[in-house]
Amino acid sequence: MEIQVIQTGILGVNTLIVPVEQGKCFVVDPAACKLSGDETKIVDFIKSKNLDCVGIVLTHTHFDHITGIKQVKQSFPNALIYVHKSEEAELINPPGPMNRAVLGSFGMSDLLDVVSEQPHCDVTVKDGDIIFEWKVIHTPGHTPGSICLYKSDFVCDTESKKTESVLISGDTLFDYGGYGRTDMLGGDDIKMRQSLAKLYKIIPSGTLVYPGHDSFGFRMAAM
Repeated sequence: MEIQVIQTGILGVNTLIVPVEQGKCFVVDPAACKLSGDETKIVDFIKSKNLDCVGIVLTHTHFDHITGIKQVKQSFPNALIYVHKSEEAELINPPGPMNRAVLGSFGMSDLLDVVSEQPHCDVTVKDGDIIFEWKVIHTPGHTPGSICLYKSDFVCDTESKKTESVLISGDTLFDYGGYGRTDMLGGDDIKMRQSLAKLYKIIPSGTLVYPGHDSFGFRMAAM
């Protein structure tokens, strides 16, 4: 099974359904919610493929990437929620300071209730940790706890067993050299530039990239 991309939520997040082993998967950045009219979209897709969701991984905790956690967790209660330790507080008593500020600046205070319903994280991660054979790369800049996930040998074709190196980049890296904004609370332009330099140093050119918004499946360019 390939990585499946489902656009969900108020701001069109690329929610990823990532296969782990036969019949299992994890979800990256579930955003589907009532206000966007797609509350059951992620769960319906997973169930239609007869998969068991065993994890929910957050590339960061901005409101637009977390509004679907509750629905997935209710349907798959054994799925553990993973977040970088720098942003654990955003899910301990949501919405945390970062999301309160961001929602206020976006004029989306209606989403405060949706964010406040989200469950706590189960596992905090740091740079170098492994989640379902994917390496965690801490890439602060867009937010303090932004992470990417990297796997050098993802099986992209189950029949031919062809593998690719794949980077799940959240809101750190986008197509055409774009990167996440740093002008909101928790953003840091210097750290973003350091994170981008880090990625270009350790991730091979030609790696398939799946970002948190917009086009996906593009190739990592050489720096």
